[in-house]
Amino acid sequence: MKKTICFLLTALLTLASLSFGQANALAAPAGPVKCAFNSSQFAGKIRECAYAGDGKLFVAADKLYLYDTVTASVLAKTETPLRSFEVQVIDKGYILSGMGDDGMMVYIYDSALTLTKKIAVDHLLTEDFVVSETGAAASTDGKKLAIATLRGLYLYDLEKEKLTTLLDLTKEVGTSKIQISVLDGVAFSQDNSQIMFYGGGLSIPAKKGENSFSIYGSFALDGSDLKITKSATYSIEEMQGRTNRLFFPQIFTKNNGTLLWLDRKTGDKNTLSFATKGEGRNGVYSSEQGNYAATAVLGKSLTIRIYDVASGKLIATKVIQNSNSTYFNRIPKIYLLDDAKTAVVLLGSSISEVNTLVSTFKFGD
Repeated sequence: MKKTICFLLTALLTLASLSFGQANALAAPAGPVKCAFNSSQFAGKIRECAYAGDGKLFVAADKLYLYDTVTASVLAKTETPLRSFEVQVIDKGYILSGMGDDGMMVYIYDSALTLTKKIAVDHLLTEDFVVSETGAAASTDGKKLAIATLRGLYLYDLEKEKLTTLLDLTKEVGTSKIQISVLDGVAFSQDNSQIMFYGGGLSIPAKKGENSFSIYGSFALDGSDLKITKSATYSIEEMQGRTNRLFFPQIFTKNNGTLLWLDRKTGDKNTLSFATKGEGRNGVYSSEQGNYAATAVLGKSLTIRIYDVASGKLIATKVIQNSNSTYFNRIPKIYLLDDAKTAVVLLGSSISEVNTLVSTFKFGD
């Protein structure tokens, strides 16, 4: 009887130990995410990259490649539709937008880079056109386009092929204190309920000798609930739309070492302060998810500083050198992969006299 009891107790303890071990195995943190960028997989000069979600990048060279940095493999490729473009990841595919010979163009691809729709945006408009590279943005479900133009802002239903005017700048659109003078960029809020924008504004009532100042704001998809914020002495150069945040780097001639950003979920405003006052003049770069931001400082070499956006802390500094000083004559292109905590740097990508120099480095554990 005692042997039987001992046997049962031993068995129960063994099962408990196995269960505990399995629980620990399930609870154990995953290993570090890998990231590799193999330039030999692309033919021709690498001109630029763009985020494609889940550790993937679009690489523009002789063709447009969809490249997985985790497996270091090309997943698909197609002809490059535009020399310079913005990319948005949507349900089951991608939307590429940018300026072409026919004005603002939008290309919709499935996950295998099969082109499903091509839209010449300016052809949808009547006596109006898009003036900015960030003048068209898609909702995350890929069903709607927000279009910022010289004269207003429109919503285009991609399924119904219906265009609706939301803001008509010829009718002095604004709030009681600020009139919108120009719209330079648009993006959808994280839940697609709001359209967020930036551009220029004028005071109401008009102030003698006042020039247009930078503004940002939002409104509902029916054009209601318009909110506009004057960014005081901060002059916005561009908008970088990322998964969780919108970043607004400053005009380099007016840079003061800070970076304005908005939460795409709440619309809350925040400011990231760089380590030195002059940082940002040679480029500001945000990660795909918006968790990190980098600055470039050019001289006889390239110094890259990377910041954690939420905490504002400087988390990495990297110096890249090369015997050919030509590589430091133009600002680099820098891409930050959140999960892998890896930076991919392109030097000389816009200089025809040299091959593109690719450098990668880790900026976290």
